[in-house]
Amino acid sequence: MDMKFLRRFFSRVQQVSLITFVWFVMMGCLYGMYQLVFERSLFIVKNIEVDGRLVHLSSDDIKTYSGIKLGDNLFSADLKKIQKSVAANPWVLEVAVSRKIPSTIWIYVNEHVPAALLAADEVYMIDEEGDIFKDLDGMDEKNLPILTGLSRNSDIGASMRLLNTYRKSSLANYFEPEEINFERARGYSVVISNIVVRLGFDEFESKLEFLYSMFSAISSYNGNKIRYVDLNMPGKAVVKYDG
Repeated sequence: MDMKFLRRFFSRVQQVSLITFVWFVMMGCLYGMYQLVFERSLFIVKNIEVDGRLVHLSSDDIKTYSGIKLGDNLFSADLKKIQKSVAANPWVLEVAVSRKIPSTIWIYVNEHVPAALLAADEVYMIDEEGDIFKDLDGMDEKNLPILTGLSRNSDIGASMRLLNTYRKSSLANYFEPEEINFERARGYSVVISNIVVRLGFDEFESKLEFLYSMFSAISSYNGNKIRYVDLNMPGKAVVKYDG
């Protein structure tokens, strides 16, 4: 038999044997890693850590919504599913979930901050960004400015901008805004201390500061309180009193 052929044959056998040996070693290592990570108790959930801005929800609420249980495998936890489950609560504005090796699931949650109510077909809660995030229910805070004259599908951005403009005005140091109303014909008005302040469609900031500058002079007339102030004409105020 040709010696060169035999040498090539045995060389090929050695190569195949080496490759087979390496393959089995790799499979053994992978199986060992799988056992270590998923089957053994080294990476089990011992802590669920909740961070973020929570007011209406508690850490225990978030843990319940997550569906994670102590003793679950850390790497078997479906982070996207946890995130989706927590985000299903209407108070949740944003949520992030991650693992902290060796034994912690970390959940970060920020809530919507309620800024106003929208009175439409139902009453809805609106956050600081002007987004409707839930229906008002019996447990919710009701001492918030209310937006009227709009539907749920209306663009409420202008009403929210007026509300924010009012909150930055000098009047806000003395009177809380009670209502922001919109009428197609008259424009926008704000109700403070049961006084309707008609502002029209623009120049809200200057009109509010003008009212502040003269408010002490017009606050009452012969003991009668103000019913409304019309500031549609720049630099002028039309005041209507009770009685």
